[in-house]
Amino acid sequence: MSDDKFYVKFKKARPIKKFVDEHNYAKTHTPLAIMMLNDTLPFLTIIAFLLLGFLGNWWHPGWLVFFAIPIYYMLRSAIVHKSAEMVPIVPIVTVVYLCLGCIWGMWHPYWAIFVAIPLYYMIIAAIKGANWSRIFDIIVPLVAVGIFLALGFTLNAWHPGWMVFFLIPLYYTLRSTVRRYQGIIDDKDDDDDTDDDDNGPEYIIK
Repeated sequence: MSDDKFYVKFKKARPIKKFVDEHNYAKTHTPLAIMMLNDTLPFLTIIAFLLLGFLGNWWHPGWLVFFAIPIYYMLRSAIVHKSAEMVPIVPIVTVVYLCLGCIWGMWHPYWAIFVAIPLYYMIIAAIKGANWSRIFDIIVPLVAVGIFLALGFTLNAWHPGWMVFFLIPLYYTLRSTVRRYQGIIDDKDDDDDTDDDDNGPEYIIK
């Protein structure tokens, strides 16, 4: 095997090795109380559901307690591997919405909280050094839709609330203007550098 192929395979294997090492470290350094919770959480959840049902007749929405199982284990993995991407934002938002709807009847317009899911991942991508321009390209339309829906459902201002959609072409126009200006500045700097090279070094003859 050539050195290049070995390096490529080694580079691909490093994240896997890191993941396994973190998992093994957590297994050997987890306190007893946490280990007991890890092993018994499904049983505790079933007991909680049965108690809610038999004692309070809360079979519905008591079944929501079962969301604790995937949320706990996914959150535990996110902590073990120190990974914000592994935070269970999807089930968390889902259970919050279901609690609002099943317990208090707040289905509408609180479905809008699902916008938090793409926003969360976009923020994580931004923190990790993703292209801010591309992130804003996604955020601006979402924000415009969110403002429009908020104005409509809370204030019944569908009209003239629809005017917020002008934010979208306004944003892309300004973005294009900024990029064009940056291109002009970069071209000017390149021309100045070329002129300096063409002039060559100056010699002083005494």
